[in-house]
Amino acid sequence: METKYVLDPIYQLTWDEVMTACKSIALEASSTFGPNVVVGIAKGGLIPATIIASILQLDIFPCVVTRKRRGRIIYDKPEVIVSVSEKVKGQRVLIVDEMVMTGETMRIVSSECTKLEARSIKTASIWVWTESWKPSFAYMESPGYVMFPWDYEVLVAGEFVLNPLYQEYIDSVEMMDDWKM
Repeated sequence: METKYVLDPIYQLTWDEVMTACKSIALEASSTFGPNVVVGIAKGGLIPATIIASILQLDIFPCVVTRKRRGRIIYDKPEVIVSVSEKVKGQRVLIVDEMVMTGETMRIVSSECTKLEARSIKTASIWVWTESWKPSFAYMESPGYVMFPWDYEVLVAGEFVLNPLYQEYIDSVEMMDDWKM
């Protein structure tokens, strides 16, 4: 699978692109690795993990490893909230997250699968930051930031608005553009 490079500082991913990414990852994982199960990292990674597991007709096991609470980063290092299922023992495991910024979360989940005696482990992500550790399979890479369709808009006081985290990033990019003038 050839990784798609996106140079835009902010890229809004579409649902069609999510499906293309998931199909590409599923095809590559199936042909080169043959996973038996999929482990999806909640919250955002469960969406592509579920799609990939459905395409491959595999069981999916969710886990929660995060730095965030209510969408905000509050921990320096990711915390395991819900562990990986013991059912990964002896299995070829494909770990899926929607994005990789540092690789720390993927490494923690991989370590959990190793402790549970998974036979082999590969990792996959729709998007990976250029400066990051790289998963086994990545659909796109960018030095910028990707906005995912499932959390592009959020509900605030009964209204759908641009996710404040995305808005903060857009504002910071616009400020940097102003500084360049």
